[in-house]
Amino acid sequence: MSWQEYRARAKIIEQNFAKNLKDPVWANDYQDMQEHWDVQGTLDGQLLKFDVKGMKKVNRWDNKSQDDIAWVEGTNVRGKPGWVKGKADYIVFERTDHWLLIDRQELLEHVESKLKKRILKKAKEFIKSINAKVDLIKSLWFPFRIWNN
Repeated sequence: MSWQEYRARAKIIEQNFAKNLKDPVWANDYQDMQEHWDVQGTLDGQLLKFDVKGMKKVNRWDNKSQDDIAWVEGTNVRGKPGWVKGKADYIVFERTDHWLLIDRQELLEHVESKLKKRILKKAKEFIKSINAKVDLIKSLWFPFRIWNN
């Protein structure tokens, strides 16, 4: 999938979520890429910023997207702060039949806490272990809010 196709697909997902908001306002390019939010709008009487994430594959060679695992971006591919460190109030994960809304600050604190515990205790095992990614994924469970249309 080309970058243009990826962005077009992402925009459709963002628009689908924005249907749940009152008076949505779209982020400009700077807000999207640097501040890491896609749309601002009112939900349940609160004006909030949302960073919307489509379903992802576990591995790039997988055939289909899935809704069991969501990756958290701490640092992006350019070496800058990832979306979990952005200015969105909520990260919104697309799922097959609903949206998961997670408070971004709570997610950041949770991930940092889990990583500190795991890295301090098992740094050597992480470096050596082929299963480190799977172990880490299992350790980062986080409660979420489900938003049904």
